[in-house]
Amino acid sequence: MGNLTRRDLLKGLGLGSVVLASGGALAACSPNENETGGAAKTSSQGSSYQFAKRKSDIAGMTQTETDVLVIGGGGSGMTAAVRAAQTGASVICLEKNGFIGGDTVLNAGTMVATNSRIQKEVLNETQDSSDLLYEDIMKVGLEKNDPVLVRLLADNIGECIDWLTDDLKIAYDAAATQYPDHSASRQIGVVGRSVSFLDQMQALLAQNHGQLFTDVRASKLLTDDNGAVIGALGTDATGKEVTFNAKSVVLATGSFGANQELLPKSLDGYLFYGRDSDTGDGLVMGEAVGAATINLDLVKVYAQGVEKLPTKGLAATASSTAATNGHGAIYVNSKGERVVSEVGTLSDITNATVAQEDKILYLVMDEEAYAAYLAKSVEDKLIPSEASIEDWYSVSNNGKPIIVKGEDLSALAGQMDIDAEALAATVADYNEMCAAGKDTQFDKPDPVALKEGTYVIVEQKPRFATTLGGLKANENLQIVDAEGNPIANLYGAGCVVGGANGADSMTAMMQGWANFSGYTAGTNAAKNAGK
Repeated sequence: MGNLTRRDLLKGLGLGSVVLASGGALAACSPNENETGGAAKTSSQGSSYQFAKRKSDIAGMTQTETDVLVIGGGGSGMTAAVRAAQTGASVICLEKNGFIGGDTVLNAGTMVATNSRIQKEVLNETQDSSDLLYEDIMKVGLEKNDPVLVRLLADNIGECIDWLTDDLKIAYDAAATQYPDHSASRQIGVVGRSVSFLDQMQALLAQNHGQLFTDVRASKLLTDDNGAVIGALGTDATGKEVTFNAKSVVLATGSFGANQELLPKSLDGYLFYGRDSDTGDGLVMGEAVGAATINLDLVKVYAQGVEKLPTKGLAATASSTAATNGHGAIYVNSKGERVVSEVGTLSDITNATVAQEDKILYLVMDEEAYAAYLAKSVEDKLIPSEASIEDWYSVSNNGKPIIVKGEDLSALAGQMDIDAEALAATVADYNEMCAAGKDTQFDKPDPVALKEGTYVIVEQKPRFATTLGGLKANENLQIVDAEGNPIANLYGAGCVVGGANGADSMTAMMQGWANFSGYTAGTNAAKNAGK
């Protein structure tokens, strides 16, 4: 959707028309699939999310003043607030939900650590460099990144990591999983996962005399006659309005993936599996004061989504992978054609899915593969029990089921709108290759045939949780207008700022960008406020 539609949405309907849902969180950055299991080796997996579950008391308050106003209490927002408060600035952080954390609370808290003390002393890496990190990020982002932001991070991330580990005394260690998209050893994870990080940041904000208001949603940026941002209007859960006057404002409101009004038409058919509160509040507020945008059509896409609710996806990657590893299962398109190796990379399978005209693949499984799919679904908490998957069989989207089961493969294909004759031929050809011990189509190692009996077909749609585009910022993380001029007093951090990760994010870069941009924006916002 273009800028005109968003501006019309703001002017005609008001920001309050953006759909919100309870229980979500204002996101610093949405979770990266590959970052959910990469916490530090010594991290505690038993942490519970119990911080900041309270109502803010703004009774009697109609107006207040602060040096730095941070809008959003996720990873980037809390980092910005703590950094600004450390300089001696008065800081207020607003969080629209009843608790802090955003999507940061869902991930392991992995970051890149180039040029940091921990990289040298813990990872024993001495060959990494800012230039090498820059090249890696741009390569994974398919060169669609904003080079200014990538260079900013590559040159300065070490300083941010040293601040976290040495100044704030937050414990990090080598990430438990070192993913191969890095050319050097630089992946670290916070001990105790992101819940521990957020807990410590909240305590640090209080120690540095910062104020945190939960259940207060910013709805509008306030400007003076020259267009400079001078604060924001906030509303609490009862509808009470408060004016927050500020010398600097940091937008840290996360992504816009849950807001269908803001998503481009190119994402039709993609399923959203992030938090319902990722509604693009900061994007809309920023555009309302003239902010430019970048890469609004780019999202972090994965395959193997199941549309349990309209436009909402379940992340069934682990289940699908279990079914295809050592079992009789193949991916086909609506034409009944096999289009990718079932044990290819996640990127291969994702690319094959989005390459289809209808943006959908189907996982065809025999009974043994389906048993593996079910077991992994329970283990991965996709479903509470194997019996509960029966609920899926009653779901129909646009007249088509999301899963079918039976012994007549042709009949099942008909129900899923797959070419039945072509599917039968594909299965026969595949089974012949398995009997010969060689997948001559995609070179899948040790292919396993689909056994006759009960078959199950489940849809596989592209899904996303993270929008990669947003407001455009300069090297100081000042939000800029269409001519590249900074909008006075306005800064951005986290996913509300677009361009850092291009068309895709390298592992550890989502939370890495959240924390680094929060650190940088907090530093510069405080300086702008005279601190």
